[in-house]
Amino acid sequence: MGEIIKVLDTIEFAGGKFDVELNHGVNSTEEREIHIQNKSMRLAMPEHEFLQIASAIVLAKKQLDIIKEKDK
Repeated sequence: MGEIIKVLDTIEFAGGKFDVELNHGVNSTEEREIHIQNKSMRLAMPEHEFLQIASAIVLAKKQLDIIKEKDK
């Protein structure tokens, strides 16, 4: 595991609190990692994968808002 660069945020999800951390890669040639973790679990992924997932979630939220607006 790499060293923590910065705690980006703390989020509440599914009844628990999770820290979102930006970390150095294991060695100097590896990409930075994002860790989403709490005392019970940790999800680690390369920064580019996190950005893809985060973008997909934002897009899905916007699409859901559009669908809900049409149903009014």
